[in-house]
Amino acid sequence: MKRIFIMDDDGLKEYVPLESLQKQKDSVIEKPAEEVSTEEELLTIADLVRKFKVTRPTIYAWMNKGLLKKIALGGRVLFHPDDINELIKRMRTASS
Repeated sequence: MKRIFIMDDDGLKEYVPLESLQKQKDSVIEKPAEEVSTEEELLTIADLVRKFKVTRPTIYAWMNKGLLKKIALGGRVLFHPDDINELIKRMRTASS
């Protein structure tokens, strides 16, 4: 399938020409909608700084310790909400 990636001020975007989708329509098994993540759902370091009320170096330290799984896209570092929720669960159990 042909894909086009475009990087602009809003981030990385993927475009798939309509012809490519029509050719592979029958052969592609799609994920259920709840499993598909879009860039809008992904969180940035700035989002995590606001969410946890910590500094950027703290976020970097968590990444270095392996507490946060990062997604590197076009020079940006993003985080999946499920990974953030898992971090919160681990923090809760560690403080209990």
